[in-house]
Amino acid sequence: MNVREDLSQAHRLAWEHIATPGSWWTAAQRVELADTAIGALRDVEPLPPWASVSAVEGRLPVGHVAPAIAHDATYRIARHAGTITEDLYRKVSEEIGPLPYVELVSIVTTIAAVVHFCRNVGVDLPALPEPRPGDPTGEAPEEVVQPKYNWVPVRAPADQMAAVVQAYTAVPGEFLNLWRMSEAQYMPAGKMVDPNWSRREGGLSRPQTELVASRVAQLRECFY
Repeated sequence: MNVREDLSQAHRLAWEHIATPGSWWTAAQRVELADTAIGALRDVEPLPPWASVSAVEGRLPVGHVAPAIAHDATYRIARHAGTITEDLYRKVSEEIGPLPYVELVSIVTTIAAVVHFCRNVGVDLPALPEPRPGDPTGEAPEEVVQPKYNWVPVRAPADQMAAVVQAYTAVPGEFLNLWRMSEAQYMPAGKMVDPNWSRREGGLSRPQTELVASRVAQLRECFY
């Protein structure tokens, strides 16, 4: 199986990113939550969306360093994303904070992209790296505001870009990771205005790319 180097590199960097201290979670917490996300995606008998993974004996590591509610949210987002409601977001963010919630969602989406890619091309999922030492950075934009089209806070000014694009802007490291993966898996940001863009000669045309993307989004219950 030949995989484009830019795609392999994006996934390698994403795996390293998971094991690096974030803005709000330590590297150990991030890796622990990532492991819960992997477990949710691989679960042959998944818990129903109303069940809490933390309430099932043996499902979380003994002495886990991330809060139980963060693991519960991670499992549900990874396995039952279509059931996430604003009420659930409010409940979780009241306990862990809205920006830590954004970072948690980014961890899950990063894991999901790599897990599904490895599964679909028939290669083994790489082991999660050892977490790096250090405290969360606390990095955030100078001004964070509540947008019209997202539940989560975003970098000001709000609603100047698509809601799906601005969703991670209040956690800069996750925003950068999103675009690094998106440019390899989808298309470079600067090419989104080009209806004739294609990654290579003879490859999918832009309309074909969008057809695949919209069909996958529909099957994955992406309501955006």
